[in-house]
Amino acid sequence: MSSFSIFVSSSDNYSDIWDVFFDMFKKMWPEYNGQIYLQTQEKDYQHEGLNIVCTKVGKIQGFGETLRTGLDKIKDDNFLFIMIDYLFMGKVDNQKMENYYTFFKTHDIDSLRLIEEKFTNFKDTENAAIKQCLPPAPHRLFSYQLAFWRKDIFKLMALPHETPWSSEYYGDKRAHLLHLKLYSIKDNGLMPIIYDARGCLHRGKWLDNAVEFLQKEHYNVDFSKRGYYDNDYQKSHWAVSWMIKRDGLKGSYWDLLLRKLRLR
Repeated sequence: MSSFSIFVSSSDNYSDIWDVFFDMFKKMWPEYNGQIYLQTQEKDYQHEGLNIVCTKVGKIQGFGETLRTGLDKIKDDNFLFIMIDYLFMGKVDNQKMENYYTFFKTHDIDSLRLIEEKFTNFKDTENAAIKQCLPPAPHRLFSYQLAFWRKDIFKLMALPHETPWSSEYYGDKRAHLLHLKLYSIKDNGLMPIIYDARGCLHRGKWLDNAVEFLQKEHYNVDFSKRGYYDNDYQKSHWAVSWMIKRDGLKGSYWDLLLRKLRLR
């Protein structure tokens, strides 16, 4: 049995890509035989050869509240976190995964990120593949990239009213105040799981990276159902900026202020 469980963040709105994600998962990582928690609202899902438990948290409003409720369904103290649109695009190095998890468990770490982060402040560890990330590291100390996490710490990163974008923005600031013990691999050449950090979807539409990859794999997907993202990043930037300001007024600003006052 694999030594760690996996939490896949999703929702019923993404049920049309569950087969795509888990077909690639099984193809690229046939060695994995542990527990997979799939974040769902009301739907159930199974995949041949994989041990999947659906969280079925109900019709909760808001990404943050849904995420936190789903985390309560996980029985383990630690897990590997994966967003549903991070398709595996190459063979997973199972031995590296086990080695990295062993390092994570034995070094009292809050999170071990499995993708390179170009921190200016870091220090080496006794593992030549892993570095400790040191603050200040603006907009980098927290993200939803693939990583091992302590469940109790991860739950602090998103407030109930926050979106994925605003929880990354404010979660980074909370991580600094919490003195998050974050480690990451030193180089993307050491990635045990090959994926595109952009994901395969943006605002619900397919990105070109996923289309090209799945076509190369001869995997049949009707991309027209979701459509293709038009790469209007300026429009997207303004939408995300508004979400961040809105969620700040809903409570994220005040949460940060209270945390700072408690540290005085």
